[in-house]
Amino acid sequence: MEALSAAALGLVLAACAGLRAFLPIFSASVAAWMSDMPLPPAMEWLDQPQTMVIFGVATLLEILGDKVPLVDHVLDSVQVVSKPVLAALAATPFLYQVSPEFAVGIGIVLGAPLALGVHGAKATARLGSTATTGGLGNPVLSVLEDVAAVGAIVIAFLAPLLALVLVAVLLFVLFRFARRIRRLTRRQPG
Repeated sequence: MEALSAAALGLVLAACAGLRAFLPIFSASVAAWMSDMPLPPAMEWLDQPQTMVIFGVATLLEILGDKVPLVDHVLDSVQVVSKPVLAALAATPFLYQVSPEFAVGIGIVLGAPLALGVHGAKATARLGSTATTGGLGNPVLSVLEDVAAVGAIVIAFLAPLLALVLVAVLLFVLFRFARRIRRLTRRQPG
């Protein structure tokens, strides 16, 4: 995999961690297991079958839990810490293709804030949905987030540079939507 494509794939996975914490690291684990992708020595555990099972189960539980009102907010609260860490972990194997010496650092410096920003915009949209629909709209938003995360990851593995552009557009739309929700919730009498 060429360096630019590998970096794009890593960044897309990091951004997707802001939507679904475990899906990108699960995807990276599957990719590492199915290919001969070189891994940083500290991340050789990523291509083990038991790692795929653990992250696969965690992904499934997260996706299901995110559909349940109140559980989705608990997940958002807990994942403000875990999503940046998982984003850096998901991005690092691909950034290792670019810079073996600095892969982890690049993953932390670029991936963690990217995931945290996506998570913040998503959480803001969820709060707006809760305020306007009493939480009934949150499962619909959750399904849309699932589709966006899975779609971006699939495209990232097939056409990483295209996926990076699509994620940038999605982020722009998400941040504008979150800003609009923030303005609307400030105007409501409280």
